Amino acid sequence: MVKTLHAIFKIFLDFIEIIFICTSVFLVVYLFIGQLLEVTGDSMSPNFHDKEQMLAEKLSTKFIELKRGEIVVFKHPLEQDRLLIKRVVGLPGETIRISNGFVYINDKVLNEPYLAPGTKTQQEQAFQEGLEYKIPDGSYVVLGDNRAKSTDSREWGFLSKDLIVGRAVLVYYPINKIRLVESKIF
Repeated sequence: MVKTLHAIFKIFLDFIEIIFICTSVFLVVYLFIGQLLEVTGDSMSPNFHDKEQMLAEKLSTKFIELKRGEIVVFKHPLEQDRLLIKRVVGLPGETIRISNGFVYINDKVLNEPYLAPGTKTQQEQAFQEGLEYKIPDGSYVVLGDNRAKSTDSREWGFLSKDLIVGRAVLVYYPINKIRLVESKIF
């Protein structure tokens, strides 16, 4: 009887140890390596859709500079308890201008193959039609792919690198739409 109780107790301790290890690994991954996010709204349509679940990795943004076309997850500049997903279009040190429905980077029209045909980029509060703005060091311009329904840099200005949580890497829900996130880097 004592041996049986000892065996049950050992199994129980092993189970507790496994739970502890799994929880620790999950917390390390969640806090330092990955961030889960649910897409809300249509601001990234046609490439990402409302209610899709995705994973962003956090580490590389600390060591590798962002590139134009990458999809980033970041804290909303005005409501930092809220996460957003947008595409990087302007890099530190560049100039940006919105004119006649197009985005210009360093006086050249930005090629945006990820946008739906006929999409026009309109001015908002932070970027006035036809005016050129220099992107400060340590900041980016991020825009939604569905420009008509996106709250983005056009509304609140440059995005500080400090607010960037990570790069989007995987859509994992709904299951029939599982895919790696393809950033259109150019």
